[in-house]
Amino acid sequence: MIAKKNPKKLEIVYIVPSRYDDEGYVKRYHWGVVPSNSLAVLKSLTSSLIAEKPYPGVEICVTSYDDNVEKIPFSKIVKRNQRSDTKVVVGLVGVQSGQFPRASEIALKFKEQGVDVMVGGFHVSGVLALFDELTPELQTLLDAGVSLIVGESETPGMLRSLFQDVLDGTLQPIYRFPKAPDLQDAPLPQADPEYVKHFGARWATIDSSRGCPYGCSFCTVINIQGRKMRCRNAQAVLATIQNNCDKGVKNFFFTDDNFARSKIWPEVFDGMIEMRKSGIDVSFMMQVDTQSCKIPRFVEKAKAAGCRSVFIGMESVNPANIEAAGKSQNSVDQYRDMVQVWQNEAVIVHVGYIIGFPHDTPESIQSDVQFLRDHVGVDLVSFFMLTPLPGSQDHFEMVKRSEAIDPDLNKYDSFHETFLHPNMPEGKWFEATQAAYREFYTKDHCATILRRVAKEHYWFMFWNLIWYRYSGVLSGTHPMMTGFFRIKNRLERRPGLPRENLFRFAARWVREFVLDAGSYVKLFFEFQEIWFLTRRKPVKAPCSRGMLTLSDLRNRWNGLQQRIAEYNWSGHCDTALQEVRNILATTAQNLRGMGERLRGRQTRQAKEIKQVVSEIEEQITLIEKNPSDTRVLQRSQAFVREKLIARHEELTHKYVKARRRINAWRNRAVTRLKKGKMLGLTGSLFRAPVFAVLETYLSLRFGIAAIRKEL
Repeated sequence: MIAKKNPKKLEIVYIVPSRYDDEGYVKRYHWGVVPSNSLAVLKSLTSSLIAEKPYPGVEICVTSYDDNVEKIPFSKIVKRNQRSDTKVVVGLVGVQSGQFPRASEIALKFKEQGVDVMVGGFHVSGVLALFDELTPELQTLLDAGVSLIVGESETPGMLRSLFQDVLDGTLQPIYRFPKAPDLQDAPLPQADPEYVKHFGARWATIDSSRGCPYGCSFCTVINIQGRKMRCRNAQAVLATIQNNCDKGVKNFFFTDDNFARSKIWPEVFDGMIEMRKSGIDVSFMMQVDTQSCKIPRFVEKAKAAGCRSVFIGMESVNPANIEAAGKSQNSVDQYRDMVQVWQNEAVIVHVGYIIGFPHDTPESIQSDVQFLRDHVGVDLVSFFMLTPLPGSQDHFEMVKRSEAIDPDLNKYDSFHETFLHPNMPEGKWFEATQAAYREFYTKDHCATILRRVAKEHYWFMFWNLIWYRYSGVLSGTHPMMTGFFRIKNRLERRPGLPRENLFRFAARWVREFVLDAGSYVKLFFEFQEIWFLTRRKPVKAPCSRGMLTLSDLRNRWNGLQQRIAEYNWSGHCDTALQEVRNILATTAQNLRGMGERLRGRQTRQAKEIKQVVSEIEEQITLIEKNPSDTRVLQRSQAFVREKLIARHEELTHKYVKARRRINAWRNRAVTRLKKGKMLGLTGSLFRAPVFAVLETYLSLRFGIAAIRKEL
């Protein structure tokens, strides 16, 4: 590297790389989901360095770009480096394994134009934490003159020395920063309001500690950041939160791998409680372990401090899988009680769940997800495919045993198959993961979640469920690895893949746009119906007297579902069937009484009730003939969930009935049009004006409520 003579300006450019999609295009969105904490940390450290004026006569400035939500201005950055008095260095920050191919393309592209480049993050640090030899992808960067950064940057003097090498033109191939630096006096990440605007949740990240005391085999944190907890100064954390609130950023995500094991949590919580008492509406989510609810006053104080949601690494409900992962702190028998502790304090429970452990099969995964949904009762779940990330013990052991793992790092995003699973043929593992999202985020279960969530969190959960149903169910993408409204650039495609001609690319874009638009429309109608079902001020239905006993059906059924899941888990199908029979018999008795009261006044409704009672009696007879048949149990569950409750909803919520009638009419009309059966459309067209008026009314009512956050 040749140093420029007496550069007057050092420009530091930090870039967070994105990933490629399966067609090789850069994944970029109008709005992202989670801001980069690594970017915020490095900008804060660099700003602190700039304040020291370390290099006399040299002006230092720092700019940043997030490839996930911003287009990188390559040519402008290169042109600035070509000025005789300016030195530019590009740093690829927070690079995870799945981002490494895109990071490599960016690094090599800048290097070809004479710009100094450094690459750091979990992939580089993870590989070099457990292996002595460089892997091919790292060696490729070194051969091109790119510098690799290993470790954390908080060690005093490290950044000063690093950027001095940049000015002198003496950048080294590899920088190994001291492990586990002290964080007590290190600058904390500051929220950049302009950067935060690129993300839908408008929140800032902050880490109060690093490390984790546990030893999960799939985790990279313990080998990169250590198993000893290192904490920041609590008062500095509180000052940072206050400063960010003054900027208008009041929602935070504590990125600590395990905030519950941070020694400063009592002081931080007490400080945030005082902020809230003073009128600052600060809120946050954090990551904790399953045992955190047992820490005295931890849950209580978290709620008082503004905790809205906790992310818990539950990973599996199969004890054999938990043992295989080395997650000894998790106990399936305690999951339900643990979730209840948090929910009793009106805190949303969001869990991470890994699919692909050694004892998983497509059938067991389906059963486990039902148990997680119906018995454990978590509010949100993010499903991840088990991935041997470089830096984890799993990856180290697989390499040591010479097991076949996918060499394409772009697939290391926890949503691709990266090795052959012993119980699932190629493709079946991914299908099982998508099926898990469909099984958990059904319309019915979304409504169940919204019924039990605390009133103050209703709309927060409402939008989360829309997002998870869209990404995990309708579009088949991971909710945490995507964003809102895709931006696809024809000229930004992975090296080695041909550039598509304009017409073919346009056709692809139009097709994807239509599919996406269709998903958004479908979501609008689905969640309109869900809102009418779960709003806290239900519409008064005709003959509400007598509906009261029936309106308890869903609540009783939700409670019964938890017990049924437990019975299934323990193999007591006969007990579960008996409970289903009892609830059916009680419901039938209530319906008969309601039908008697309606007779002669609402004949159509009375006939409908009579039909439902007849179907219930058939189901009861089936149970009595097969008291221990699991297939009968599944059929009985489906009957209550898909027929009986649906009828109840339409009897007690007139807007829901109207919504479903419009949907049925539209579906029939579309089906006839697709089949070319124009003659049968006359009746449908006659109803169109009436349904159009009703559709407008329902949509406006829902839209206004969503904007005003009305219940």
